[in-house]
Amino acid sequence: MEFVMRLKIFINLGVLTLLLAMPFHAAAKSPEAGLQTLESVMINVVEGRSIFSFGDLGYRAADLLSPVASTRVRFSVPPGLRLVSGGEIELHYDLLITGADSGNLVNSSNPYAGNLIISFNGKIIGTVNLEKTGSNTVRLQIPDDALVSTEQDGSYLLTISLSAQFSCVSDINTMITIKPTSFFDLPFETSAPELDLSNLPAPFYLNNSFAPDRTLVVLPDDPEALVVEAALDVMAGFGSMIDDVYDINLVTRAQLSQADLDSSHMVFVGLPVQLDILSNINFPIAVANGQFVNALPDAAEDGIVQLAVSPWNPNKVLMMVSGNSGAAVVKAAQAVSAGGVFVFENPAIAYVSSVQSISDAIPVVEGFTFQNLGYLTNTLSGIGVFSTEYMFKVSKEQVSGNDGYIDLVYYHSGSLSYGSSTMSVDLNGLLITSAVFKEETEQVATLRIAFPPGALRFGENQLRITASMPYSQSCDSSGLSSPWLIVSDQSLIHLPSVVEGGPSVPLQLDLSFYPDLFTTHSDLGDVTFVLPKSDVTSLRIAGALAYNLGDAANSRITSLKAVYADNVPQDVRDKQSMIVVGRSSTLPFLSEINDSLPAPFDVSTDTASERQMQIIYRIPEGVSVGYLELIASPFNADKSILVVSGNNESGLLMAGSVPIENDLANQLAGTFAVTNGKQVATGNGSSLSSIVGQVVPNAETIVSTPIPTSVTGESVTAGPPAWLMPVLVGSGLIIVVVMGFMIRSAILRSRPQNSEDDIEESDD
Repeated sequence: MEFVMRLKIFINLGVLTLLLAMPFHAAAKSPEAGLQTLESVMINVVEGRSIFSFGDLGYRAADLLSPVASTRVRFSVPPGLRLVSGGEIELHYDLLITGADSGNLVNSSNPYAGNLIISFNGKIIGTVNLEKTGSNTVRLQIPDDALVSTEQDGSYLLTISLSAQFSCVSDINTMITIKPTSFFDLPFETSAPELDLSNLPAPFYLNNSFAPDRTLVVLPDDPEALVVEAALDVMAGFGSMIDDVYDINLVTRAQLSQADLDSSHMVFVGLPVQLDILSNINFPIAVANGQFVNALPDAAEDGIVQLAVSPWNPNKVLMMVSGNSGAAVVKAAQAVSAGGVFVFENPAIAYVSSVQSISDAIPVVEGFTFQNLGYLTNTLSGIGVFSTEYMFKVSKEQVSGNDGYIDLVYYHSGSLSYGSSTMSVDLNGLLITSAVFKEETEQVATLRIAFPPGALRFGENQLRITASMPYSQSCDSSGLSSPWLIVSDQSLIHLPSVVEGGPSVPLQLDLSFYPDLFTTHSDLGDVTFVLPKSDVTSLRIAGALAYNLGDAANSRITSLKAVYADNVPQDVRDKQSMIVVGRSSTLPFLSEINDSLPAPFDVSTDTASERQMQIIYRIPEGVSVGYLELIASPFNADKSILVVSGNNESGLLMAGSVPIENDLANQLAGTFAVTNGKQVATGNGSSLSSIVGQVVPNAETIVSTPIPTSVTGESVTAGPPAWLMPVLVGSGLIIVVVMGFMIRSAILRSRPQNSEDDIEESDD
């Protein structure tokens, strides 16, 4: 019996050993998430007047606590409108007074719980004595001398400050709540929009505009690849300049409706001969019969950028990004992507003779100060949040290093509110450290900050230092003292070069790392869009993705590339990461990489087949599905290829929305994703179960065994992994040997033992 029990235990252990040697995969279904769209509140101007609340501008209720505090409201006026005399501000606020000495205010000669000081564009327009607790309303006139903006971007700024210094000597506490129901009542008059290329992205986009705008980037109906490339540079440039969600779309000339012409700013990208609509617009360099009429004679190869007021709506602005060749159009587009175009006598026009792209031969400089970069010691002062930026270049030998750091040298005033005043540092939009100001750092201090692996990129890098300096609650006897932070020009950046074969931390090939996989160059110069010809849906998606990449990379200039899927040059294959957009049946290039995809496409149906799965689903007729697939480029293992596709046009649009809609993008993982526009299911090439059924509940099961595909595209018989048979054979032999040993031992123990008497008898 003991033998049998030991045998069972050993067999169980052997089986367990085999099971542990086999790989297991766990798949998790992404949670359902609704598709969110941007909904802007349009504030109308009726008969030359507009009334809009602080809440309409996104302002939330703010509490101001004694002794001093402040809050601000900012807005911009749309092009074609100008603020004029007669404006008013109605302020809604609640007053709460607490403390043991608060009752003394009744008998005081100054029965006020402090004052509210209201200023508009830096001019004080009113002071309100605080005496009545509860809800209050006050209406203030805006004087003419306060109508001129003092902000660099032309926006208007309202500042509301609380001054209640008496709480420093008495037990009296004042709290003011500024309500978002407070509103502006402003008269306007129409005026011609300012046409100045140096103000880009204005007038197409204005920070805090109370009337959100819309811009269309317009291509010819059958553009050459270079013109598409130029349009994508424009889209990426706006993404970088705006750094926020904005209603901007890439369309073709045939898609423009009269409603679009009447309601939108427009950027026309292409050769004048391909855009007949340009002849109707009063540009500085006129266009007639598809030719520039009065361009400079020596500018035949230059890119041309110019502005004009829209003939369809005098409050809208048009921009032409053009030239006499595709190469010239690309130069113009790259100039636009940089923003703040350099202008001369006429700010509405610029000739672009050449554009300097990032050189592959950026010199290796391992240590340099802000002063070496041309920056002076910088002072951030005032109450609120302030930032300063530094640009520096990184060579290919330095970008993958893990030992880079910055020694940040700084000091600050003693009037900061310690515990709530902070400094943060981010690199290329990635927060790399934050620090709380304290008494010890009032003297010159050095903070060493390591650069995280993967945060640097080839080319230009942006370092931003932000200081948050709220009012001090320490009752400074000097009154409203202004805190300050000084960043020394002796701050040092150290970037060691990495020798060939040295440490490198490439990003994992995973959809969750989009867009970082495609922002390794600061100008996006190693990214190519591969598109089908004459497919407006794919163009629209490519434009949205380019805007998203520009936003993520925060490029100072963009250098994207675009090619058509029937002609992908060898240098693109060898050197570029690619974003392939379109249905599989419209993408000849896809046939070259189809068998490398996690879910190869059936070109006849535009569906991605998870043929390595144990269960495959047939998508019901009429159901739209989008696909995203990610692979290492078979032409260059250091580059990535992202395929954005769908089983029909609606499915393609669904797939295109996933990387740029936060709720959907947050669900991305693995190398293969399927979406129905509201959910995203993810998997990879080694998953054991299909993900299609997760987003297509009525899909029909059609295959119950996996059918792998060889690299040549030929179907092969499914077989076990190469390592499995040796493991099984070896484990089996061990089990047989041990079992044989145990059986022999048991048999020997079961034989009757001869006694000493028996032995003696046998001897006789």
